[in-house]
Amino acid sequence: MLTVTLIRHGESTHNVQALWSGCTECPLTERGAQQARAVGAYFANTQFTKIYGSPLPRARDTAQAVLEAQPLPKPPHDFSIALIKERSFGAAEGHRTCIREPGKTLEAHFEEEKYPILYESEREIAFPGGESAADLTRRGERAVREVVLPHVVSVARTGKDEHVALVSHGLCIAEIVGAIVRLGGGTWKRKGPMVNTAWVRVEVRAQGGGPMEVANGEVPPVEVTVTNEGRADHLEGLLDGGPLDGMKAIQGGGVVDVRNPNEAEAIAQTSGGKSV
Repeated sequence: MLTVTLIRHGESTHNVQALWSGCTECPLTERGAQQARAVGAYFANTQFTKIYGSPLPRARDTAQAVLEAQPLPKPPHDFSIALIKERSFGAAEGHRTCIREPGKTLEAHFEEEKYPILYESEREIAFPGGESAADLTRRGERAVREVVLPHVVSVARTGKDEHVALVSHGLCIAEIVGAIVRLGGGTWKRKGPMVNTAWVRVEVRAQGGGPMEVANGEVPPVEVTVTNEGRADHLEGLLDGGPLDGMKAIQGGGVVDVRNPNEAEAIAQTSGGKSV
């Protein structure tokens, strides 16, 4: 069986300012580093076959904390996987979220350097120079083909269990999990946002057991199960206790699917300008 544990990065400087982060290289806050050490300690007795990480500092440093807590011999690792970076928000990065002004088009907002939360139904829309939700879905599928599938093939060929960790970002994690589930012909929809360093676990089992002959790049018949979602018990005493609203939800992999500007305003303002 292949086990994939996907971990969101610790709190970043952009998170606490409620800014669109995307591919901006913002570092962990002091609390973010504490969260990273906590999740590393939590998995200290979990033998990972390999640890992958996004190269963005907030994810890379979280992945390093996970690696440092691993027992000897340390597992191989690669913290340069661009495919698991966060969704690019283009021109919006570094700007605060805002609500839509009634009667004004998105293009008019962009001209004024205003970047409102996009709705789930607007999957093909991107901020200038950024990725759409549909773009991120396609990138998540490519990440699974290039990073996860080789492990699926290895397990099917050898019959030996493997456990890999991917340290990434809220929105990207959601797309990767969905793409892994689709390897087994299923569908998956996230239940809600992930707090910083929360984790999701997916199990991929070859049907009929193994070993079996599988060509490189071939998807063997598998059964895929999401066994844990949004787990964060390692953060007891470290969370701020506030609700996951506004940018907390967006950056943590949540979605907004409201059309009423008043509802959107409530969502955007509930976090009080603070984000996890």
